[in-house]
Parts: sequence; C-alpha cells; structure tokens
Amino acid sequence: MASFSKKFEIPGKTSEVIYGAVSTDIDRFLSKTPLGTVDVTREDAQKKVSFKSSMASGSLQAKDGELAVEVSLSFLASAFKGKIEEGITRWLNKTFNV
Repeated sequence: MASFSKKFEIPGKTSEVIYGAVSTDIDRFLSKTPLGTVDVTREDAQKKVSFKSSMASGSLQAKDGELAVEVSLSFLASAFKGKIEEGITRWLNKTFNV
C-alpha cells in the first residue's frame, strides 16, 4: 500500500481560514480524482477533514500556517500517487495563492 505524508506551508493563514477553505472545497476536489465514491468526514473541533474510499483514505489537518496531509492508497491506486500529490499541490496553490 502506497502512502505519502506532506506538510504544505500556507504563510499568514490561520487554522480556521485553512480549514474553512479545505472543508468547503474537498468534495469538489475529490470528485476530480480517480478514487471513485468517497466518504468525507469533517471534524470542526480538530480542524480536520478525513476521507475514505475503496481506493484511498487520508486526512487533511489545518494548523496555523500549514496543512498536514496524509494519504494511503490501495495497490490499484498507487499508480496515481504522483498525480494525486500533484493535484493536491495545485489545488492548495490555487486556493491560497502560495
């Protein structure tokens, strides 16, 4: 099972702002991935969004100035690891202008 963990620096943004943007836009982002049907869970108190599908699972946790991303991919989805990581990076760059 392939996985990756990455912290994205988002200077000048509070955890509330980061979580608000991520929790609002995550469904649209995931619909563009090859992960199939995805269940999304939002944990407002922890400023964390988790997702799970038959192809992948992961979490995005907002902190002041950063977003920690952890993703585990099934064997079949591991071929898309680079594209998924690249997509997350583009999405965050576009969303937060970093």
